[in-house]
Amino acid sequence: MPYASTAFEPPLHREGIRRSDDPESQMLADVAAASRSRGRAFERIMLLGGDDVVEATHDLNAAALAVDWQATGKTPDTLAAWRGRNRAGFRAINAFHGTGRVDLGVSGTVTGDTHPDRDLLLPPARRDNNAGT
Repeated sequence: MPYASTAFEPPLHREGIRRSDDPESQMLADVAAASRSRGRAFERIMLLGGDDVVEATHDLNAAALAVDWQATGKTPDTLAAWRGRNRAGFRAINAFHGTGRVDLGVSGTVTGDTHPDRDLLLPPARRDNNAGT
């Protein structure tokens, strides 16, 4: 859904976020396609994954939806919240990978001493004439 915006008051869910060259309709279509893809993957995991993997998948899906909802404006919030939601999603992905590896009998882990905590590679906030518009 298009949003009303002025150069002086960007929608809160886009505050501090650089304007994309892609039209909003394309971005919304991309988010919807990703959601459908996640839904299909979730159904496969429900059929093939153990209980811990299914729970990790629920957590991952919730984190991904939180990102989607801010991206589409359903949950208006700040750039800092956006980054926090993406970091939560990153942690949920790592937890899912860890439980999946255990479920599959794969040795080793994706976190810990061998693989130290990593943060998302997010660009710094930009302040330009197109920010948030």
